[in-house]
Amino acid sequence: MAGVTRAHPLVASLIDGPKSYAGKAVTILAVDLDVDADGSALAMIAALSTIQRYGNILIQGAVHDTGSKIDVIMEGDLSGSDYVSADGTVTGTVGAAMVEDLINLATIDGVDFTSGTTAVTVRSNLITA
Repeated sequence: MAGVTRAHPLVASLIDGPKSYAGKAVTILAVDLDVDADGSALAMIAALSTIQRYGNILIQGAVHDTGSKIDVIMEGDLSGSDYVSADGTVTGTVGAAMVEDLINLATIDGVDFTSGTTAVTVRSNLITA
């Protein structure tokens, strides 16, 4: 169509270099709850609300790997080591603080977030397979 301008960056720029969308920094996170949480809407809402405490979720991938992993693209540059968990016990990277918050969800609707080894990894690219 004539006159249509793309607002998104080229794919190559998402592979290497700073991550941004429409001029805003973004961070890609791989969240491993290590428990099968997708069978409970309440547990998933609690997990996503906890993740969103650290910024707006722009894109959420499908829950995968037996219902325990979620990939999200968050608004903002979430680098640094000054993030604090909601209970104030962990100060560090966004991953470290978020892990503490996810574990502190305890048990919601039969899903025990304390039973696994929760991990949050800042990704440099999206994995599609």
